[in-house]
Amino acid sequence: RSVTLIDQILAFGRLIRPLNCLITGLSVLVGGLTAGVLGPEPHLLLASSSAGLVAAAGYIFNDLIDVDIDRINRPDRPLPAGLISPRRAALGAQLLALLGLSLAWWLGPIVGLFASIVAGSLFLYSKYLKMGPLWGNLVVALLAASAFPYGALAANSWGRSWIPALFAFLFHWGREIVKDLEDLEGDRRNGAQTLPIRWGQKRAAALASIIFLILAAVVLFPWLSELYGWPFLLPVLLVDALLAATMVRIWMCASQLQGKGLSRLLTAGVVLGLAAIVAGELSR
Repeated sequence: RSVTLIDQILAFGRLIRPLNCLITGLSVLVGGLTAGVLGPEPHLLLASSSAGLVAAAGYIFNDLIDVDIDRINRPDRPLPAGLISPRRAALGAQLLALLGLSLAWWLGPIVGLFASIVAGSLFLYSKYLKMGPLWGNLVVALLAASAFPYGALAANSWGRSWIPALFAFLFHWGREIVKDLEDLEGDRRNGAQTLPIRWGQKRAAALASIIFLILAAVVLFPWLSELYGWPFLLPVLLVDALLAATMVRIWMCASQLQGKGLSRLLTAGVVLGLAAIVAGELSR
């Protein structure tokens, strides 16, 4: 059947990955909380919105670059499925990026510069870095971590934003390697040189496991050092349980992770991590 306007609107909604954009916005609010802002103040809500809009633009641009790979790995995605044209997707990405950066610069030059660097890094990642080993994974991890200091910066203080930023960096670094393992077939056919292709699947799985082991230990530090109280501990223990289950599945299925949805399952770890930081900050 022909693609209707409703189909295109729904496809655009899938391109921006609303859940991920929501998590980005919430991460900014949590960053503000670590800087002492207890409520959703207007400037922090604007910072959260700007981050979500820039993230949405980045997801669309990434799909535009990945369309050939997605024809193999994810043929149901909107672009390879023909549900929306690349031209309209690109226009939508430009508008979202412009709106997000405008909000950031309206909040102040430092916040605007921070958001512009993030937007530029998203472009560089999708265009030049994601097809290579390691560096692309590190850039994504840094960008995910940057939401917390961005929120703290919007609140005019770095606060304790380094705590969730460190957690997010390690978590997303490991998760990106898992995604590379899941996307191995399509990446290989399109000439990518991701970590599993260059190092082999077992070595990539080993590195992801080491990162998750380090994270499982590091997340306990705020409680052990009494930076955060007991309410912080329960969601952190759930994060550790999720990481342990992930490592088991990685080693059981390292050579055939495509279609397992393990990286999507790890999204629950992001939500638990945010809950842990909120509980920790409110328990101080």
